[in-house]
Amino acid sequence: MEEALRLSYGEDTLIAFLGGELDHHRAVSVRSRIDDALFEHLPKKLVIDIGRVDFMDSSGLGLIMGRLAKTKEIGAVLVLQNPSSRVMRMLKMAKLDRMIQTIKNP
Repeated sequence: MEEALRLSYGEDTLIAFLGGELDHHRAVSVRSRIDDALFEHLPKKLVIDIGRVDFMDSSGLGLIMGRLAKTKEIGAVLVLQNPSSRVMRMLKMAKLDRMIQTIKNP
């Protein structure tokens, strides 16, 4: 099973690499670890790379929405990296595609 979360920090950017399944059970621990790192490092940018996420339900969407609020709280920006077409559809339905920058790496 793929590790749910790996964190990396450098140059005022916190990167959260997510993998595997992002359901309710995993979202709780992932959210807690990202928030702890956010408030420890106070980065200018949080990048959430979800390119290795196999499955994401509404809990994953909630995780993204909550991190958007947390980044605004500390004056940082949120970037979603490598979202699948399914995740992009979820973001569009929730109208989050207008609020969160997304980037796709080759």
